[in-house]
Amino acid sequence: MRVSRLRLLVPMFPLIMGTGALAQELPDGTGKALVQSACTQCHGIDVIVRQPRTRDEWTDVVSRMVGNGAQLSDEDYNQVIQYLATYLGPPRQNSPASLNSTAAAPSGKQDK
Repeated sequence: MRVSRLRLLVPMFPLIMGTGALAQELPDGTGKALVQSACTQCHGIDVIVRQPRTRDEWTDVVSRMVGNGAQLSDEDYNQVIQYLATYLGPPRQNSPASLNSTAAAPSGKQDK
């Protein structure tokens, strides 16, 4: 009887573990929920956090994902890039001094 119970639980492990890992891998911040919902339609969070990128690199990646079918409004597009550049940029970009200097960058990007 123990074996049959185990067989029922084993298929649930990825669901249980995946949900917890997903919420823990992205830093808290404005845009986190949007990144989780928009980006995980096609791939896991691990793909996003694997390699830090600059704002320009994130802009290229997000643009490519939109070209591949990701659904984002213009406002959501800018918020996703802001979140990724702020929280998943190169370590030097995420220092307190540079966070203040990059905060105004998205408004310049919106005119594109």
